Amino acid sequence: MAAMSAAPPPSLRGRLLRTLLAPLLTLFAISGVCAYGLAVHFASGIYDNWLYDSVNSLALLVTPGKGHAIVDLPVSTEKLFVWDETDPTLFTVSGSRSGVIVSNAILPPVPEDADPYVNGYIYDSRLADGRAIRVIALPLSAERAGEPVWVKVAETGIEREQLIENIFLAVLVPQLLLIAAAYFAVRRGIARGLQPLRLVTARLGIHGPQALQPLDDASVPEEVLPLTRALNGLLGRLNAFFDAHRKFIADTAHQLRTPLTAIRLNVDQALDESELDSMRAHLQRLRNASDRAARLATQLLSLARAESSARLTDRYRTFDLARLVRDCGIEWVPRALVKHIDLSLDHDEHPVWVRGDSLLLSEAIDNLIDNAIAYHPGGGRIRLGLTRDPLPTLIVEDDGPGIAPELRDRVFERYQRGDQSGRSGTGLGLAIVAEIAAAHHGRAWLEAGADGRGVRAMLQLPLPPASGDPLAPLSAA
Repeated sequence: MAAMSAAPPPSLRGRLLRTLLAPLLTLFAISGVCAYGLAVHFASGIYDNWLYDSVNSLALLVTPGKGHAIVDLPVSTEKLFVWDETDPTLFTVSGSRSGVIVSNAILPPVPEDADPYVNGYIYDSRLADGRAIRVIALPLSAERAGEPVWVKVAETGIEREQLIENIFLAVLVPQLLLIAAAYFAVRRGIARGLQPLRLVTARLGIHGPQALQPLDDASVPEEVLPLTRALNGLLGRLNAFFDAHRKFIADTAHQLRTPLTAIRLNVDQALDESELDSMRAHLQRLRNASDRAARLATQLLSLARAESSARLTDRYRTFDLARLVRDCGIEWVPRALVKHIDLSLDHDEHPVWVRGDSLLLSEAIDNLIDNAIAYHPGGGRIRLGLTRDPLPTLIVEDDGPGIAPELRDRVFERYQRGDQSGRSGTGLGLAIVAEIAAAHHGRAWLEAGADGRGVRAMLQLPLPPASGDPLAPLSAA
């Protein structure tokens, strides 16, 4: 089966047209109904008045005779009275004793629900052949006509309907033309109103991958200004992001150059040596340089993973931070023993629940412990602690030389190191910790250790979701 084509994107122009034209069309429909009602009202008034004049004219021809009525209607007058090219006039004059005196059509009697009209009655009815008619009946008294007489005049409504149609079209057609003109005017106005958006699109189109300068919003309308400001904010953030990445790549290249140069130099020197002891020394330095390069590459990958994890929070799970700290700490005990450092975990047996990426957080814990061991002169103590109040917080505290207060914030930046210049490091460890903390909506900071000695590194994380989360534990006890 052929793949279904994607639905076209919604059109702002179409939406504006629908929004503006819908009231116009509604008004047009209401106006049409009103125009038709007015046409019926005026046409009915004109023809009803004409019928009334006609019935009164015919009544003037009725005179009293000896006990009956007489209608003096010559043939020529009758022809003049009834003639009409499309809708001949129908009439009947009938007396109570004489019956039909004169007539050109048998008109129905006056119904009980006939409407009064001046001194007569008006009603709608039908002829024997089914044609609809409008009738006015005028009663004449016996004193007036010699006997009670009904004078009736009717018309079939053909001309009446034609007049209604003509009035209706005379009102409706200009309105229809106005609606059409309004449609094109609105369409043109919308096109001109959307021109600033096309200009913004054109300006964005000329921006190359390296050109992220903000858009000029001096001539942008007020309604489009929030969009251009949001775009300028986005461009500014992208520019800062790319600047940071360019600096990161440049700094990384610079940092990798040192161990790679050392590797190349020691390889060349080892190849020139003939004595085994000298060659062994060069190989040891080669190993140290390769270890440093490998460590740097690993930390760079961890940093990149921490940055991407901030956008992939669907992988986060709820787990026990205390158990993770315990497992990580055990891995570092042999390294601590080499420097005669007592590495201990100061925590009760209760779990500390957090939500996040356990692999990333283990990397952050490893970096904090690695820093504490690496910068410690040896023969001291490193304490791993956990607190739950007010938020889950990991503490890595040592009694080493410490870091100057003015440097404690800077060391969380990439390639920034403390004042322990004797130790060779990449300057990425604490930057990775800060990035992982930010990815988990937490924070990391340094403060002085107990009694002002050493450093206390803190990694604080938010509380996990409420128990409604299916991945959260049922109990924290």
